[in-house]
Amino acid sequence: MEGGSRMDALGKRLQGFRLENGWSKRTTAKQLGVSIPSIIRWEEGTSEPNDYNRYKIERLLIGHSPAPARRRIVQLSLFPRYVKETTEELT
Repeated sequence: MEGGSRMDALGKRLQGFRLENGWSKRTTAKQLGVSIPSIIRWEEGTSEPNDYNRYKIERLLIGHSPAPARRRIVQLSLFPRYVKETTEELT
């Protein structure tokens, strides 16, 4: 049963990564080269990926950093004293 809990953890990590980065199941499936139902089964823990797909998931989780919570917007002007800078929250 230990292997099952390890796979559940991978599915939860994948789901957390996906939600944190605002990815849909479709986008995640496309990035991994798998079907949407596979993503659903892995996240729910009803199925586990084979070794190759597990490798691709780990590479995805390691290779991408979380999306930034803020972005900086700078509006330039022909006149330097009129430069406007704002920071906005991403939703």
